[in-house]
Amino acid sequence: MAEKKELLSLLNRRITEVANLIKEKNADAILIFNQANYRYLTNFTGEEAQLILTAAGDRILLSDSRFAGQIKAQAPGEMTVIMKHGNQDQEISDQLKKANLKKVLVEGEFVSATELFTLQELNPEIDFELCEELVERVRNVKDPLEIEMLRRAINISMDSFNEILPLVKPGAIERNIGAKLDYLFKVNGGDGPSFDTIIASGARSAWAHGVASDKVIEDGDMVVIDFGAFYNGYAADITRTVAVGKVDQEMQKIYEIVHEAQRRGIEAAVVGNQGSDVDHAARDYITEQGYGQYFGHGIGHGIGLEIHELCQPALPFGKQELVNNMVHTVEPGIYLPNKGGVRIEDDILVHDNSPETLSTLPKDELISL
Repeated sequence: MAEKKELLSLLNRRITEVANLIKEKNADAILIFNQANYRYLTNFTGEEAQLILTAAGDRILLSDSRFAGQIKAQAPGEMTVIMKHGNQDQEISDQLKKANLKKVLVEGEFVSATELFTLQELNPEIDFELCEELVERVRNVKDPLEIEMLRRAINISMDSFNEILPLVKPGAIERNIGAKLDYLFKVNGGDGPSFDTIIASGARSAWAHGVASDKVIEDGDMVVIDFGAFYNGYAADITRTVAVGKVDQEMQKIYEIVHEAQRRGIEAAVVGNQGSDVDHAARDYITEQGYGQYFGHGIGHGIGLEIHELCQPALPFGKQELVNNMVHTVEPGIYLPNKGGVRIEDDILVHDNSPETLSTLPKDELISL
């Protein structure tokens, strides 16, 4: 009972904060299609639902009979639940009319042009306005329950990684190691992988998103392993680069550069700084060492109910001011075409002037297997 009260208290805080943003837009409600967003505001984990949240904080969840029992078990608090039986757009429209709404925000990234046009045709009296990442603005800052879920996801990911390390050796196939890692995420208590596991060895380690393939690992390969588990819907995202046997001297060098760049990036992840400060701290060092052209992606992104947060067009990490209880990655890399690459990535909790590294796998020295 205490846990349910705590969850309801957190949900009410989230609802209030999103409702305040609706009021700032001079709107009456927001129509939510994004599963992560309606989960955040209801605790319902099912798919193919929509949520109407009004500026007064009232919730109307549209789902179907497959999820009736699940909604009852998962979603505490006062909420109108509508079981859809026919035309989805018509049923959404019926609820909008019933609530007497005049201006409704719609998640621009998650509604199709066809669906929006249909809603406008069915509701000529309603002013529909597309909005970008409104709920996400609240989701950016994690509450205590979310931070605990993220810690669990990260710990499960690290335990699973440690179990597969002995498999990383000459003759092993990337795909087999990846499959074992994904399996261990569930065995160790997670919900499965939070994204397609990346295991890229040899020249493929220069592929920033080189998902596990049929390539055979060879002696002298660098192996980039980018992995993470979901736990109760929350995503971990960690990368470690390891060496199989003795590697090229330059690969050892760039490992040390990336490690120092990441240290500097994490050090900059303090309240009041922007994501761009984190990026510059790491990127400038890599550039000073002569490898700037080989670090082409951003320094990081938020994590939470989605594996990539704080990276949408309206909320880019670089332009976000860091505040307490944001959780984001710091993941510099150097990728030498046709030779190999290095990336080191950790999940960071913003905490005043002392960022906490939540993922604590060894990295100070290049691990040689």
